[in-house]
Amino acid sequence: MRFKDFGRSTRIELSQMAKHLGMKFIGYNPAAREISLEHKGKGVTLHVDEFLESYQKKQQVV
Repeated sequence: MRFKDFGRSTRIELSQMAKHLGMKFIGYNPAAREISLEHKGKGVTLHVDEFLESYQKKQQVV
């Protein structure tokens, strides 16, 4: 998945996805295509593809 706009709307969408997974969205680095999250009080950095794969798996389970 490629995001066309790296502005506010993308960050809002990523934040909602993270919340659905039980994480807190911290930031997005479009150059490295990485997402920074907080999970159980610890910082985690994931590649966009890994994050989206986790989200899609969660969506299939529900």
